Amino acid sequence: MRVILFAIHGGPAGWLGTYGNDWVGTPHLDRLASEGVVFDRHISDCPEPAAARRAWLRDGPHRFPCPTFLIRANHPDTDLPDEYYAHWSEVFDARPQTDDSSPLEELLRRFPTWLDRLANIPDLLLVIEIDRLLPPWDVPAEVFEAYLHDEPETSAETEKHHKETEATNEERDSPEAAAAESAAADEPVPPWADPPIGFFDPKDLDAWDYLHRSFAAVVTKLDAELGQLFDELRRKGFDQSAVWIVTSDWGLPLGEHGQVGLYRPWLHEELVHLPLIVRLPGAEQCGRRVAGFTQPPDLYPTLLALLGSTPTSDDNSFNLLPLLRGEAASLRPYAVTALEVGGAAECALRTDEWALLVPTRVPEGDPPRAPMLFEKPDDRWEVNDLRPRNIERADELEAQLRQALQ
Repeated sequence: MRVILFAIHGGPAGWLGTYGNDWVGTPHLDRLASEGVVFDRHISDCPEPAAARRAWLRDGPHRFPCPTFLIRANHPDTDLPDEYYAHWSEVFDARPQTDDSSPLEELLRRFPTWLDRLANIPDLLLVIEIDRLLPPWDVPAEVFEAYLHDEPETSAETEKHHKETEATNEERDSPEAAAAESAAADEPVPPWADPPIGFFDPKDLDAWDYLHRSFAAVVTKLDAELGQLFDELRRKGFDQSAVWIVTSDWGLPLGEHGQVGLYRPWLHEELVHLPLIVRLPGAEQCGRRVAGFTQPPDLYPTLLALLGSTPTSDDNSFNLLPLLRGEAASLRPYAVTALEVGGAAECALRTDEWALLVPTRVPEGDPPRAPMLFEKPDDRWEVNDLRPRNIERADELEAQLRQALQ
């Protein structure tokens, strides 16, 4: 069996149409989802790039029973530790030699040739690393402009507007003012290409909206580029001979709970809920959705099973083939997440009814952060902390969480 794994850095599930997003265009990923199996509650165990690769590949690619190939379509500053790049049968480098193109553009140019080289290998694992969603972003103006309709003013624009309203009627109505206003209206609005990583004021709704519209354009651009890769796979028959998997290592926070990027281990929905879409050869099992919890460590035994090897089994990882084929509804009763970053640490437990977030270390100087409890699935984006009114239930879940982490 051939398996092609698209590993998207920083890709939150909530930005894709197949996961309920109704305003960002992702037609190619939506088509893939319609041809495959969608895992609705794929929750990271540790939302961090290197940890995700350890979960997917365990001891490394040399442990798989077939040739393994890696395509590096990421920028050097998002490289993983050096040991990740060892022991592959071959590593294809899609990094451009000049600043005129991006890694994904280079990948699109060279992908047909690389597929031709792999065409006669009956069993293989191909991993494609993509960092398009990580800032700084490079988005064509026409894509971003599609998301500017009814855009609220940014904070700077609001301040400018207030100053303008204080001007006298004569100043506003002067020919010079009219010409300046016309020139400003014609000037294109650039996307927020490089938002700073760190704390973010979630009350600044204008900045939050501007940031999200910029990211929406990035997601749509990535979807279009993935669509070209998918089309090439179909042209060369890999839609009939290979399993395609699209997933991510962590979701990029964009101000939803007061941070941008991987700055603090605040284990909310946008950071830990990841896409997992599996397309089987010939679109077998197409349209199936799996509601049970799954986590990144489940990919390793699943990959082994798909590649014809006996999957390993333990208390922390499960072969997902029974879920893919509809032979089981769920393999996990809950999902556990833990992360340390930026001098802080947090753990979380998600069940069918609740999400409990427990900070275990808050750096000196940070705002206080107490445990939080959110009702699931009603409070999808985790904005209404119910712990003060459900202390006993929160304590029970925390005890369950600490036992699971032992």
